[in-house]
Amino acid sequence: MEDSCTGTARPSRADLSRSLAAMSGEDWFRVSDFGHGVWRIRESGLGPAHAANIWLVAGRDRALLIDAGVGVAPLRPVVEALVDRPVICLLTHSHYDHIGGAWEFAERWAHPAEAAILADPTPDATMWQGWLTDAVFSTQPRPGFSMVDYAIRPAAPSRLVDEGDAIDLGGRVLTLIHVPGHSPGLLAVHDAEAGLLFTSDALYDGRMFFDLPGSDPRAGADSMARLARLPVRLVHPGHGESFGRDRLDEVAREQSRLLGA
Repeated sequence: MEDSCTGTARPSRADLSRSLAAMSGEDWFRVSDFGHGVWRIRESGLGPAHAANIWLVAGRDRALLIDAGVGVAPLRPVVEALVDRPVICLLTHSHYDHIGGAWEFAERWAHPAEAAILADPTPDATMWQGWLTDAVFSTQPRPGFSMVDYAIRPAAPSRLVDEGDAIDLGGRVLTLIHVPGHSPGLLAVHDAEAGLLFTSDALYDGRMFFDLPGSDPRAGADSMARLARLPVRLVHPGHGESFGRDRLDEVAREQSRLLGA
């Protein structure tokens, strides 16, 4: 089957299953095809609070990987089973559930405010200490896995990006939006032509966290209000399920109310 957006053949489910099986003995990653050159990759053995949505957006010449999971199983083979072109890995911020597999990709882009942690991802700075434990895994990413051996590998950005920067994937241009609040250098991605908005942890339909070190609830409320004003038809968040325009307005209001904004 050929993707109408990218003009290249999509792998079949059987092909992808074989790729994942070759990668590890566990069905750790689950891939959902949203069409228009967009895939969601999830780590199946983690609950929604720990399993961030990993988004892959393909253009004609390049693909953008938005975040990289917790890093307990190889992510790159999954990505390469879906696209056959160079991949830019955008780290929306530096929390553990978004950066674990970043080291697997040579092109790593991030906001300057997150760069130091990506280069030196200590347990406290990346927030995994006390959050990511053996108890939160419903299945193991590989036989014999234990959090005793877990560490996030350094993945310093190869390029620093900020508000308004454009990412040209070839026939598809994405725009970065700086949305501080949950994290100082948090980035969202807007595909204006397709009407898609990738919000990471700036806005999603579920419990959000603005009480972490470096969080700013007021900035978070302002960022949500700004995102809600964008012309979009579908929101692909950092956690939970995707939702449409009407729900975007509702979620922004609900979350802002919880913040007292």
